[in-house]
Amino acid sequence: MMEQLYKRYLKESKAIRVEDGIVMIPDISGYTKFVNSICIEAGRYIIRELLSVILEANSTGLEVSEIEGDAILFYKFGPKPSVEAIVRQYEEMLSAFNAKLCEIEDIVGHRLNLSLKLIAHYGSFSEYTIGAFKKLYGEPVVRAHALLKNNVESNTYILLTGSLATLQAEEQSRDCFLIDYDQQNIYTHHKKTKHGTGCQTSILT
Repeated sequence: MMEQLYKRYLKESKAIRVEDGIVMIPDISGYTKFVNSICIEAGRYIIRELLSVILEANSTGLEVSEIEGDAILFYKFGPKPSVEAIVRQYEEMLSAFNAKLCEIEDIVGHRLNLSLKLIAHYGSFSEYTIGAFKKLYGEPVVRAHALLKNNVESNTYILLTGSLATLQAEEQSRDCFLIDYDQQNIYTHHKKTKHGTGCQTSILT
């Protein structure tokens, strides 16, 4: 048994694809409160409609690894995209999301208090297959998921890691950058502190 597993490992290891690429996770803000405030049938329909328009707004050839309740794990191997390209892609998804949300809110007759945020990270990771599913493995995947749990007060934002931002020499120690759509596109700088994650506001040019 062990010998068979080892032979399978050696065979599969030769085909492992480890490349640089981007991991992007558009995530619905307000999802937990929404789920707890609406019946399962209506909630399932609304979230499905919102996730569908996010998928349809994918104009940059991103692959889908997983759809995880309120989020979609997108990825794409290749050169690092520009911040401008990431912003454009997010704004296309946000526009489609908001348009569909307005349609749904007109039908239900009240605001649903949902919005869209985006986490993006760039680095080396691998892709593997389980049955009909493509899964990702590597630090960028772990890092992107970890960044979803933050203390950002905004509900509509892009959070980029330093590996994606175009940095000046004096900025290279920065960990993450936030484009906050709730605060007129202010870029803020997040860094680790003894008490968690702190936030300092700065304008990036």
